[in-house]
Amino acid sequence: MAEPGKCLTSRQKEILSLLRRGLTNVEICRALNISANTVKVHLANIYKILDVTNRTEAVSVDLEERRKKPAVDEEIHIAFIDGKALDVFPPAKELYLSIIQALNRYRLFSINEGEDASSAATYQVKISPVLNKENTFFVTLYKGKTADILWSESLQVNANDDFGLVGTQVAMQIFRLLFHSAAQTYEQNKELAPRWWYATSFANVKIDNICRDSFDEIVNELEPLAKAEKSPIFVPYTLVWAYYVAITESWVNAKEYVAKIESLACAAMRNNPYSVYAQFMMAVYNMAIGNKNGAVPYLRQILADLPQCVRSRRILVQLCMFAGQMDEALRLLNEGSRFIKGPEGVLLHSTPRAFIFFLQGKFAECEETLNQVLMFHPESTLARLMLIACNNKRGNFKESEKHIRVFFEYHPNFQKSDLEHILKGIPSPTKDALLGSVSNVFLS
Repeated sequence: MAEPGKCLTSRQKEILSLLRRGLTNVEICRALNISANTVKVHLANIYKILDVTNRTEAVSVDLEERRKKPAVDEEIHIAFIDGKALDVFPPAKELYLSIIQALNRYRLFSINEGEDASSAATYQVKISPVLNKENTFFVTLYKGKTADILWSESLQVNANDDFGLVGTQVAMQIFRLLFHSAAQTYEQNKELAPRWWYATSFANVKIDNICRDSFDEIVNELEPLAKAEKSPIFVPYTLVWAYYVAITESWVNAKEYVAKIESLACAAMRNNPYSVYAQFMMAVYNMAIGNKNGAVPYLRQILADLPQCVRSRRILVQLCMFAGQMDEALRLLNEGSRFIKGPEGVLLHSTPRAFIFFLQGKFAECEETLNQVLMFHPESTLARLMLIACNNKRGNFKESEKHIRVFFEYHPNFQKSDLEHILKGIPSPTKDALLGSVSNVFLS
């Protein structure tokens, strides 16, 4: 991969000039009075900088034309505009600063303020007062430097508000909207830069919706990006999560993909040990090898640094439930629900809440909750199996058989060993309770 913005040294330019005159390596050694190994090193660096593989390609590169081409900007710029106008509204200014602080915790964006911030903006955020409504402000998200509005919401802002909490809520909404907007844009145009951002947004949306049809496309796009020398850590993070979902959904060979997760996770921890994304990859690796207890410290550290990380919280809740720590699971759920406004929070936490109901023997509540999940995600493996288990516990065997048929329509090759692998590492009483409750799934 070419090194953007890096230029040839004067010595490298000399060697390239001699290449263009048709000189061999030996002749270059004599002309410049340098060793053969030095020539080889210079050639390797020249090929890398010019993004070529041999001398024929190297001599054909137009250096003047390359200088005219600006390096591709690989950052996502979020511009906060008109912030000074909020100086006369102290509560709104507090909210403005809290949103910036919460977005910065993701460590994904270049966040800028001031009059010139919008010139290179990928997205813009503006907080403005609503006319004739005291203490009410619009938070508006724009796409690029255009007037295209991705989202806008009015908020009541008062001096006694918990600005840290409200700022985090708004930042989470912005984060989710950026992902969905970028994913839609990627489906329309796969060549947009920075490619990593649009490709990972598409991948995360599809994987969170358990879209089997998109898995191969995701892997084919992200694996080369993850191997690039200056790949953002969010690329292997997304790839590791895609691999793990594929393992749990029985789309791939588990042994092969656990090895891929291990390789990416270990590399991330070597290079970025304090990154929440590297820590998440290690948590996923531990879960993939069945060491679910080993994943817990990583997930807790992530939530200490990035409390709005929905994915890490959801996994930690599940691990607490599997370990029988119901009070801690509910505490994490309740804490997470504070960050997500509206019905999205209810739906997001439905599956873990249903599992708690199941383990507590509240099968009617469990069934009601799971039906909400399956209305939106009928292909969900664990939700459907838990619903089958609920019906078996309540003696509704005809209903159970109906859901078994639907389950195998989505997962025709699913076997008991696949479920055992998903539940690997869970304490035996909890695991046996679920396995025993779905024994009729694997009778035929």
